[in-house]
Amino acid sequence: MTAPVARDTVFEVLSNNRRRFIISTLRQRDAPVELTTLAREIGAHEANIDPSAVDSTEQKRVYVSLYQTHIPKLESAGFVRYDEETRTVAATPTVTEVDRYLGPVQSALPWSRLNGALSLVVGGLFLGTLFEISVLTGVSPLLLASAIVVVLLVVAVAQLVDYRRCQRARPLELRDS
Repeated sequence: MTAPVARDTVFEVLSNNRRRFIISTLRQRDAPVELTTLAREIGAHEANIDPSAVDSTEQKRVYVSLYQTHIPKLESAGFVRYDEETRTVAATPTVTEVDRYLGPVQSALPWSRLNGALSLVVGGLFLGTLFEISVLTGVSPLLLASAIVVVLLVVAVAQLVDYRRCQRARPLELRDS
């Protein structure tokens, strides 16, 4: 477990949109990222163009600011590790400290309400078959159980997909530059 980072340090690091972009990008990657790649992606993000359209002058300008200012600041705060030999940057476990201040991306769907309503419906169906309510007596118990299992499985998969989408999504604070 990493030691908490001082709030002022986190806010100072997050006060710059390039550093927010770096943190967000590194958290989405499983491997270290070359500094030239980060420079190209930041240049593209700032110009609202495709990374392949960033010219060498702009990439170099961004690269210098990353190398001289932003990466050292992130490294001294403990959020990234820079490898001088390979010229790559990687997130450290400490980078999760920003979550305390930014918060996770929230799902657009009210899963707790949906799950609660689904539980009530399934419970009602179960009680209806148990007490042989006339509407449900014509339905095969196997068919009813199969339908319930399929619905629960679909909802569980949808919730997992939504959870993973939220984990990969950039928080609003990192999207606004």
